[in-house]
Amino acid sequence: MKKSGSITVFTSLFLAVFLLVFQVLLQSVQIGGGRVQAETGVEEGLYSVFAGYDRELLERYHVFMVDGSYGTGVWKPECMYQTVKKCMEESCRPDGAISGVRGENLWKCSSVSGAITAYTLMSDEHGRGYRAQAVDYMKETLGIQGIQLLMKKYEQQKDIFEQQEKRGSDIDVKQSMDSYEKARKEAGQNQGQDPDNTGQQPAVAQVPADFVNPLDVIRQLQKKSILALVVPAGKELSQKGLPKEKRLSRREKQTGMGIPFYGVQEDTVLTRGIFQAYMMQHLTDYTSMEHATDPLRYQLEYVIGGKNTDQENLKAVVYRLLAAREAANMMYLLQDPTRQAEIHEMALVICAAIGFPALEGIVSLALQAAWAFGESLLDVRQLLTGGKVPLVKTGDTWMVSLHQLAKITELLKNSRAVEQKGMTYQEYLGILLMTGKSEVQTERTMDIVEAVIRGMSGKENFRLDQGVIYLEVDMGVTFAEKTFSLQRDYGYAMGSD
Repeated sequence: MKKSGSITVFTSLFLAVFLLVFQVLLQSVQIGGGRVQAETGVEEGLYSVFAGYDRELLERYHVFMVDGSYGTGVWKPECMYQTVKKCMEESCRPDGAISGVRGENLWKCSSVSGAITAYTLMSDEHGRGYRAQAVDYMKETLGIQGIQLLMKKYEQQKDIFEQQEKRGSDIDVKQSMDSYEKARKEAGQNQGQDPDNTGQQPAVAQVPADFVNPLDVIRQLQKKSILALVVPAGKELSQKGLPKEKRLSRREKQTGMGIPFYGVQEDTVLTRGIFQAYMMQHLTDYTSMEHATDPLRYQLEYVIGGKNTDQENLKAVVYRLLAAREAANMMYLLQDPTRQAEIHEMALVICAAIGFPALEGIVSLALQAAWAFGESLLDVRQLLTGGKVPLVKTGDTWMVSLHQLAKITELLKNSRAVEQKGMTYQEYLGILLMTGKSEVQTERTMDIVEAVIRGMSGKENFRLDQGVIYLEVDMGVTFAEKTFSLQRDYGYAMGSD
């Protein structure tokens, strides 16, 4: 028996509508799925770019950046773009490498295009991105509470030190000695004259047979190199340096594009203190024994002084310490009646030795300045030897007696530190760092970091001003003849609090 089939008009219309809806749904799925694939691809691309951070920089200084020159020293942002584009293409497969069941392009992706719309470099805005990452690292390793306690201690010490430095600028040992010499010369010219006609003569002290005028000794010390006086015997000074033309802070730098992004770090007293702790942990100084092969040995001194050579930077720090110590020691001498009596007695002996008793007042002032200067030389030598020196002196912590002042040269040759309480050389450097400007210190830190990394094998072209820390891309992708734009960004500082 022969069977026949038929389809109604309703069924035909139903099937037509169903197929149309199915086609629309399929296209929507393709577009939606394609967009998800595209978003995954662009994010994967950004992650791939930033996964290529500089390993040596992270290992030594704990900061991230992508070398935008890829080791060549020539700025190549197109390499980062190609990485993002390639990841998108592999995710969307516009070439049909991964296809549907019938061999067609599953997501109907026909093209991928785009551009880099913004990027931030490590050196932008005086190294703000570097500082932000360094602060984040120190927060994670030291903790905010510990840093705050350290900062409170340093703040108190900084106030005292700045007062000492300010007063130290008013104390000029050379000027006091010049005044003494001038008065001595004038007295010699007027010898035998008594302009007041009083006939009275000042008291004359007894001069010991082996007496040495300490003012003459201090005058000779002033003619010598300050480093030769305070650097311990047998300690070799670094001959290294960092010329201006090799510094990041001195050259014309590559700059970022678009609105820079650094996270939400702010330049507050706390963040400046945290970055100071970072510098003291990662940079060497005169007393450091590690990283002897670095192109600059006295790195913290460079951050403070900014000079071309290690010795110039050490000298700049020593002069600042010496000025502050002279003020502190002078204030102690002025307040100690016992020391004032000693100065008066010694001044009378000196006046008798030079034959001009009437100069006792001028000699006392010169002797007071000379004594403070001699004690300050011992203070700085004590610090450079690895000892401690209190910020404010007392009778118990005073090191040189007035009778020893004439033998100050022999005392300075002693390479052993005196056991006493106080602050170390590193702690004094911490105070000096607190008195500096944050932006200047950040750039000088980056000078050192760049020089150190460049000294490593295969890193000769390393440049921090080509270090990418944030990237934004705007990628276009076409699905089923519809083009969509995807803007995404990523940066190392985006997780900052």
